[in-house]
Amino acid sequence: MNQLRRRRRQCIVVVCSVLVFSALAVAASGSGSGSSSSQPPSSRSSASPAPAARSRSPSATPAPPKAPSPPAKSPAPRASPSPRPAAAPAPRRPPSPPSTSPAPKPSSPPTATAPTPRTTPPPAPKPSSPPAATPSTKPSSPPPSSSPAPRPSPPPTRASPPPAPKPSPPPPPPPPLAPTKSTANSSSSPSSQGQLSPNFYAASCPSVELAVRDVVRSASTLDSTIPGKLLRMLFHDCFVEGCDASVMIEGSGTERTDPANLSLGGFNVIDAAKRLLEVVCPATVSCSDILVLAARDAVTLTGGPSVPVSLGRRDGLVSLASNVRANIIDTGFSVDAMARSFAAKGLTLDDLVTLSGGHTIGSAHCTTFGERFRVDANGSTVPVDAAMNTDYAGELIRACSAVNGTVSSTAAVDCDEGSALRFDNAYFANLLAGRGLLRTDAVLVQNTTTRATVEAFARSEESFFASWAVSFARLTSLGVRTGADGEVRRLCSRVNG
Repeated sequence: MNQLRRRRRQCIVVVCSVLVFSALAVAASGSGSGSSSSQPPSSRSSASPAPAARSRSPSATPAPPKAPSPPAKSPAPRASPSPRPAAAPAPRRPPSPPSTSPAPKPSSPPTATAPTPRTTPPPAPKPSSPPAATPSTKPSSPPPSSSPAPRPSPPPTRASPPPAPKPSPPPPPPPPLAPTKSTANSSSSPSSQGQLSPNFYAASCPSVELAVRDVVRSASTLDSTIPGKLLRMLFHDCFVEGCDASVMIEGSGTERTDPANLSLGGFNVIDAAKRLLEVVCPATVSCSDILVLAARDAVTLTGGPSVPVSLGRRDGLVSLASNVRANIIDTGFSVDAMARSFAAKGLTLDDLVTLSGGHTIGSAHCTTFGERFRVDANGSTVPVDAAMNTDYAGELIRACSAVNGTVSSTAAVDCDEGSALRFDNAYFANLLAGRGLLRTDAVLVQNTTTRATVEAFARSEESFFASWAVSFARLTSLGVRTGADGEVRRLCSRVNG
């Protein structure tokens, strides 16, 4: 009997223990769902425990098998759950460490929500007016990602830095310049300056003047007529298409084929200078500049003034025989006809007289002045111009070896009698004495204006030289091509192909 009673007590104790443990488990389950971390972290450290938290304490008496009633609504936010008894099966959650500085309370307390199942955590209550965020009110623990706490606006210390600007792509390289026909020229090339200059080749070909002078000197030593030929070639070039060496181009229908240019000479000298410069300064110096330098040196080497010249000309691309007669000075022109031709080029009567002084060197074929003579009824050759010195006329007739009333086509005489190898003012003195070779020479003393200039130059060689420097510069500037107009020929006798 005693044993039976003892067993009954044990069963009652076991049943009571089971009921107590069940009640504690249910209470622990309700406490875990009501202490969700969805509330603002600042309310956990400052709010007092809710009444529901106080009802969770275990009791010594057995509890009914049902879970306790849900906690009552409280205006205060939930606090961290109070420590659980050791007998509870649920693991104990350690409380969050207290914040070093209390967070400011919201102006109106959040509304508490009833506990919901674990599957759907309650939304975080939003205060009506959130406190301004400062660096010192940093929450003790970051809010969960499921329901973040309201973020202060705008937090100066938490502002994300603006994105770094993307580096702009480098600008595209400039398109290459279109090459001209003389791309080998340096910074002082005709394509870069576009105007004449005494120092045009100072950087690209500093030895150009010395090279041309040496070639002209060597050629003149072998042939004393070279200086006069070079000077005459320059006249015929500049007066037709401008100073562009178009008179040097060979071929059918070119300027070189016109009868007025058939007696020109000195082309081999320009070609020799060009070949030399193509070795020293390839594709740099134009044939037109070489011709100007050669004519200038022809004057200097025969005793004339040393004239500085500007350089930078380009070679022409056109050479037509049909352009010659309309521009060249014919040996039968009067002063008025020559004056009109010079005026069309921008030259004056003083330029006409001065540049005619170039006839002080060189010679002319007998066919050049043949119209100054005629054959009379007796079959004798006599001068047409009564102003021609009789003795001089006789000398010319004998020099040209007239046969059967015709003049030899190959014979030549000096333009300046007695001084054809020296550049001086003797030419003007001969004009005044009636000993001018060409008709265009003789008419200069028959015009009042031009005769005054002839007399002035005959008296003063210095005056003639000074005027020559000015007029030569004007002549060599006629129709000049620069920059992209024209080219630098590789061979003076033909355009680049």
